[in-house]
Amino acid sequence: MPPEPVAEPAVCILVATCDGADFVDAQLQSLRAQTEADWIALVSDDASVDNTLQIVLRHAAEDPRIVVLDAHARRQGIRANFARLMAAALAQGAPLFALCDQDDLWDPEKIARLRAALGAEAEEASAAPALAYADLRLVGEQGALLAASHFEHAGARNVKAGIGPWLLAHNLIPGCTLLGNRALLELAHPIPPGVFHHDWWILLVAAAAGRVVAVDGVLTSYRQHRANAIGAAGSRLRSLRFFRAFPSQLRAARRQYAFAVVQAEALIELARSRPLCFTQAVWLDRAQAVHDGLGASNPVRRVCAALCGPVSRLGFARNVLFVAIALLPLERAVARRS
Repeated sequence: MPPEPVAEPAVCILVATCDGADFVDAQLQSLRAQTEADWIALVSDDASVDNTLQIVLRHAAEDPRIVVLDAHARRQGIRANFARLMAAALAQGAPLFALCDQDDLWDPEKIARLRAALGAEAEEASAAPALAYADLRLVGEQGALLAASHFEHAGARNVKAGIGPWLLAHNLIPGCTLLGNRALLELAHPIPPGVFHHDWWILLVAAAAGRVVAVDGVLTSYRQHRANAIGAAGSRLRSLRFFRAFPSQLRAARRQYAFAVVQAEALIELARSRPLCFTQAVWLDRAQAVHDGLGASNPVRRVCAALCGPVSRLGFARNVLFVAIALLPLERAVARRS
């Protein structure tokens, strides 16, 4: 028998799909196998040209907890797709929300453990913004284990224990591992113009306005394949790319540098408009340092900020790129704001 519909679900899972027919069936099966049954999954398909939508609709017919939004007629992109899902989650009214990619696999106890880590008070209407995350294992296209820990594989073992100032410079926590509360969703939505990574933005808002909890454990199989929007690279691969493809690595890191400056400004502006919501002053001070230092028009000031400022990236190679980018002219998106 299919499960009963959830009248007032505790968790709203936001599932973004786009040409994911090879993997979405397994992902939806992993959602339906959760030990925590008190959820609803909102699915937004971004104009898939394969049979992704048909697979999703089949699951929705079998399980009333899966609700399919009207598909986009034209492709909108990952950021816009998740922004749409965030708005739909607010309308749904669930006290908790989780981001979900189409190609991963969730461990059966994932929702239950993240929900327990946040605690019951996080679900109250008066709660401050709160977010929990856990580690991931890396698997191949067919599910074969590639690495037991994403954070260790990425050379960022300390991310297992919690976040730090590096979060303003780059993000090593994939959105598919996050569970946040309604207070966070209300504060992070809408995503400001110029902010490219929805998950990075949500994490920053949680850090600056509330609390971020690191859960000790691996709760997601993070699938790696050629079509990944954002994948994971190990230390050897990063080193190889660093030396063999430095120009392309520099271009990618330069975009991240620009995103960091624009996002820091957006965080400051949001805090000014909602001052009572932002309780972690140290994060706003760091955001100001990123905006004023890394976004400065003077390259010497940018380099000083990259070398000696309160925010740095994790890993030697990442910081070498960070300083190299600071020497280059600012990208136009940043220059317009400096």
